[in-house]
Amino acid sequence: MKDTYDVIVVGGGPAGLAAGISAAENGAASVLILERNDTLGGILNQCIHNGFGLHYFKEEMTGPEYAARFIELLPRYPAIEVLTGSMVLNVFPDKTVSMIHAKHGYISLKANVVVLSMGCRERTRGAIGIPGTRPSGIFTAGAAQLYMNIEGLAIGKRVVILGSGDIGLIMARRLTLEGAKVLGVYEVLPYSSGLTRNIVQCLEDYDIPLYLSHTITGIRGDKRIEQVVIQHVDEQRKPIPGTEQTLDCDTLLLSVGLIPENELSRQAGIEMSPRTSGPVVYENMETSIPGIFACGNVAHVHDLVDFVTAESLRAGKAAATYAFKEAGTVIEVRNGEGVGYTVPQKIRLDNVEKGIDIFFRATAIYKTAKIEVKSGGTVVVSFKREHLAPGEMEKITVPKVFLEKIEDASLVVSVNSTEKVSGSNVRFRTKRPDGITELICIVCPKGCHLQVDEKNDCAVTGNDCVRGAEYGKQEISNPTRVLTSTVCASGGVISRMPVKTDKNIPKGKIFDAMKLLDEFEVKAPVKSGEVVIPAICGTEANFIATRGV
Repeated sequence: MKDTYDVIVVGGGPAGLAAGISAAENGAASVLILERNDTLGGILNQCIHNGFGLHYFKEEMTGPEYAARFIELLPRYPAIEVLTGSMVLNVFPDKTVSMIHAKHGYISLKANVVVLSMGCRERTRGAIGIPGTRPSGIFTAGAAQLYMNIEGLAIGKRVVILGSGDIGLIMARRLTLEGAKVLGVYEVLPYSSGLTRNIVQCLEDYDIPLYLSHTITGIRGDKRIEQVVIQHVDEQRKPIPGTEQTLDCDTLLLSVGLIPENELSRQAGIEMSPRTSGPVVYENMETSIPGIFACGNVAHVHDLVDFVTAESLRAGKAAATYAFKEAGTVIEVRNGEGVGYTVPQKIRLDNVEKGIDIFFRATAIYKTAKIEVKSGGTVVVSFKREHLAPGEMEKITVPKVFLEKIEDASLVVSVNSTEKVSGSNVRFRTKRPDGITELICIVCPKGCHLQVDEKNDCAVTGNDCVRGAEYGKQEISNPTRVLTSTVCASGGVISRMPVKTDKNIPKGKIFDAMKLLDEFEVKAPVKSGEVVIPAICGTEANFIATRGV
C-alpha cells in the first residue's frame, strides 16, 4: 500500500467499481478502492432478482451477475488496488483519507483526487415515527432481503409492507415465493414510489394488493409484532378518523425511502442539496470542494444501477483527468413546477462538449407531458413524454448550442401537463369491451403502455421495440417469467447460492419450480452460469448459478 494515490475511491459497490475502472482507463497511475465489507459489489450481492444491465449491457442480469462483470475487470488494470474491510472515518478537504482496518489499524492516506461512492441507507421506523410498542418482527426491506437471500433465514409468515419502494415490492414477491402471506403493500402517497414494472411483476403477478393513500398508525405486540393499525390519509397525509383497520401479522417490512450516505461529505464541508440529500455537483460530478467527486446513490438515489454506472464512469474519467482551473461561465440548474430535484445542480459551460445530461424526478404522475427547460422565463428547449412518475428517474440531454444562448446563467426544469393522473385511478391491466387488453410492458424499465387487440391476431400497439410486441402477445396467450431464488450451498464461503432460470418459464409453474429448490443442495465449487438443475418442471429452462461458490 502506498502513502499517496492519484485517485482514492470510497466505496466498492457499483458506483465505486465503475469510477475506479474509469479512472484507470483514463490515465490514473494509481487507484485505491476502499470497501468496508469483506467483498466488493455492495448491495448488488443481495439483489438476486433480475432486471439489471438492460441499459448498460443490453441484457437482463441479476445483481450478483452485474457486480461480477465489473469485479472480473479489475485484474486488467494494474493501477487499481482494492482494500476491503476498511472503514473510512474522514475525508478532509486536502484529500486526506483516514480509516480503520482490521489488519493495518489506523491509516491516513493522501490522494490527488477523491471519489465518494458510499451509496445510500434505508429510512427506519424511527425516521417516520410510527407509534405503538417496540416488538421484534419489524424490518427494513433491505435487512429482510439480506436475511433471506444471504443468510437463508425466514423472517415471517404473515407480512405487511409499508411503503412501495422498489425493494419493498421485490420483497413482496420474494416472500410470497418462499411461502409467506403478504397481506398488502400500504403507501402514504397517492402514487407508488417504485417502478411500474415492479408493481406488475411483483404485486399483480401474485395478487398482492397495493393500497395508496394509506399508512400505519399503530403497532401492537409484546415480544413479537401481532397487529398493525392501518388508516386512510387525506391530501395532507393526515390519518382520517373512522378509517382504522386492524390486521393480524407477525412481520412488518418498511420500504419508506432511501437516504444518501453522506456523513463523510458533510464532515468534509461539502455543499449539500436539501432536495437530493447529496452533494451539490457540477456536470462532471465534482462537488463544491475542488478535486472531490461524488457519484451513484451518494449523490442522488437512482432506480436503475445502469444509470449509476454511466454516472460513475463519467466521474471516474473526470477524476483521472482532473486539473484545477478557474471556472468560466457557471449555469445554475433548478427544479420548477412538477420537478422534485435536478442533477447536476451546476454546469460549467467550458466543460460541455456537445450537451449535458440532466436527471430529475417528477412530483406526480403525468400523461402526455412536456418537459420544459427555461431561462429567464423563456423556454430554451422542450421534450415530450407520454408518461412521467415519481418512481421513475428521467433524463434529458440539453445540447450545448442551447446552453450558449441563455442570458441569466440559470436553467429551470419544469413539467407542463394538463393530464395529472390520480394514482388511485391507475390500472396496469384492463380488458376493454372491444376486445383490447391494456397492459404494461415489463421487458425494460421504460414500461410502455401496450394495447393488445385479441380480435386482430393479438396485434400490439404502444411499443417501441420488437421485444415489446412479443411480450404483449405472450402475456395474452401464455405469460412467462424468469424465476430467481437461492439454493442451499455447502463447502463454500456462502450458505445460500443465488440461482435463476436461463429461460422464461410459464407463470403457472413458478411455485412447482420453487419446490425443487427447497429440496436441493449444491456443493462447492460451483461457477457462475453453471447449470444446477436441468429441464425444470418439464420445460426447456434450467436453473443456473448467478454467483460462484
